[in-house]
Amino acid sequence: MAGWQRGTLGAAIVIFSVCGWAQSEEPLQKLGRPSAGETKVLAPIGSFPARQDWVHSLAFSPDGGTLAVGLKDDVELFDVGSRTLRGKLSGKRGRVRALAFSPDGSLLAIGGYQSLQVWHVPSAALVREFPGHRGSVTGVAFSPDGQRLASAADDETARIWPVEGGPAVVLAGHQYPVQALAWSPDGKWLATASGDELRPTKAGEVRLWGADGTFQRVWSDHSRAALTVAFTPDGQHIVSGGMDEVALIHHREREALVARFEGHGRPVNALVVHPRGRAVLSVGGGRATGENKLLVWDANHLKELGVGDAHTAKPLAVAVTADGRLAATGGQDRLVWLWDLSFLGHEPTPAGTTAAAPTADSAPLAGDAAVSAAAAVGAAALAGAAAAASAATGADRADEPRLIRVGVIGLDTSHAPAFAKLMNDPKDDASLAGCRVVAAYPPGSPDIKSSTERVPAYTEEYRKMGIEIVDSIPALLEKVDCVLLESNDGRPHLEQVLPVLRAGKPCFIDKPIAGSLTDAVLIFEASRHYQTPVFSSSSLRYVAGAQDARSGKFGNIVGCDAFSPASLEPTHPDLFWYGIHGVELLFTTMGVGCETVVRIHTPGTDVVVGTWKGGRVGTFRGIREGKGGYGGRAFGSKENADLGTYAGYKPLVVDIVKFFKSKEPPVTEEETLEIYAFMEAADESKRRGGVPVSVREVLDAARKAAAERRPTMLK
Repeated sequence: MAGWQRGTLGAAIVIFSVCGWAQSEEPLQKLGRPSAGETKVLAPIGSFPARQDWVHSLAFSPDGGTLAVGLKDDVELFDVGSRTLRGKLSGKRGRVRALAFSPDGSLLAIGGYQSLQVWHVPSAALVREFPGHRGSVTGVAFSPDGQRLASAADDETARIWPVEGGPAVVLAGHQYPVQALAWSPDGKWLATASGDELRPTKAGEVRLWGADGTFQRVWSDHSRAALTVAFTPDGQHIVSGGMDEVALIHHREREALVARFEGHGRPVNALVVHPRGRAVLSVGGGRATGENKLLVWDANHLKELGVGDAHTAKPLAVAVTADGRLAATGGQDRLVWLWDLSFLGHEPTPAGTTAAAPTADSAPLAGDAAVSAAAAVGAAALAGAAAAASAATGADRADEPRLIRVGVIGLDTSHAPAFAKLMNDPKDDASLAGCRVVAAYPPGSPDIKSSTERVPAYTEEYRKMGIEIVDSIPALLEKVDCVLLESNDGRPHLEQVLPVLRAGKPCFIDKPIAGSLTDAVLIFEASRHYQTPVFSSSSLRYVAGAQDARSGKFGNIVGCDAFSPASLEPTHPDLFWYGIHGVELLFTTMGVGCETVVRIHTPGTDVVVGTWKGGRVGTFRGIREGKGGYGGRAFGSKENADLGTYAGYKPLVVDIVKFFKSKEPPVTEEETLEIYAFMEAADESKRRGGVPVSVREVLDAARKAAAERRPTMLK
């Protein structure tokens, strides 16, 4: 490809194609629908078995023989020829929004929630983990030489890692979540797409970086979040798609927009450049019902070549084989469709390469980088493009996201009015916008005095805020999309959350998550059974310093001392009632891996010592006499630091709002259960006279008890 040249003719844009195709010189106009004879109606040639979860990402192996499918937690590997399941790579990852095969096909990179892993495909063995991202990993891509791995995440960073291990180069400076990335075919450049899907008034960005992490330039032509990005085979142009329902084309060395494709009418969730270079495959959907389509379009004339509408819900991913013969799409209808692209023609593909394929949650896949679109192509180049002279205002399409209606169960804790005030009056704070408490079911617990005494006042406070009071959980569920389970008493939480989960309403469960470890186990069993997410946390998780310790700011954490009040309630295990606050702080700092617990108990104090894997030691001091308070100290390999000051409820509520929007729990089941197992082990240590108790022992006992109750509870 010799390149694209841009000129003007009056108010219209003129794009000159200087490639092997016929040179054109015509003013670009807003794309209209091609005539019926110009667009091929595509029908899928097959499908893979229906999945149990949304299909978040897809990637073909370089030889096109295997298709990797990213679901919640799991990655399934299918034989493309027979469309049968070859194997599964399982783990606790949350939504697998990003997949990428290495150039030789031996490795598969998997991106999930705070999780980036590389697996050896032939042996199905985990090779390496890359810790550091504090949110969902939305994009992964191997460099063309297979030596580096790039990752993007909604923590507003992208990173470049040595595949063999070592520190990452952090690509900082993004203003919003990074939704996708792609390597150039020569491995010299990296493009990132960013934007906040929940803030429709904010523009999306496409940024260009050097392979060493140096920032080059930024394009802000997307009026809403940019969701997906890919390089053209020659590495000169960058194609991106976004929430503004358009695909844009930029030249790597120029600031001005080159071309604009407006064929979707729905957010462009994922796109890939066909190996021949001239055609782009993009999937769009969401924002409203219908129009969930795969479009194949000519980048030279901005005309549709093919359209497929097999998906009945928002498509989230598209991938194409390196030889350009097949494409796969997947999405929220839990289906993976296979498409024949023979009408586009084919070209030989160098061995060990694959075609670009960004994910649909906005993450690029095996090929959205050089590994895919780049090395795979080699010959043809994306031709000149065309676009509208004036961008549509988008006012007729940029609908605001639908408000999430929140219901509350339990008005016997100060958290209930505090959380409602933050959600219902965000004071232009975008991190709190989008959710509103609209209804509540107030009953407290008659055998806990503090519970019954609070309900009347908090109920009246809710009425003054204009929140409807209902008389049952079923009545509440008819009016809301998500639930805050705020009952101060943990004992009824399992019974209260079951109808919520059966109704498919994501639920935040305030501390304590349950009145027993067995009930806590059953809550997560129910969450999986009904495929509805839950999460639980104390607001002490967000005290100053705790998140810094968790992110590695102080180096490797070798120990932590945490403290908080620990008043006792006879109806609950000792530390469940109030000691949970300090224990949550301890685990936020230390992470999971506690093996044994020893407790020293006096009427005024509890001291609980936990020994973590590798010999790390963490302690919790529960205070019942003398001056109270919350805090602690983290001991790191780089720095020792105090943990405090308490930041109030807002950081927790911000994470709850994010959870209700994304349905991605910010705290894992593993960590939550280990927190409660730690406290149960502390009780058992007290009962045994202060001897060490295994965390695994108490957790295994709880799981056994839960297994006996499960058949009658989860029907």
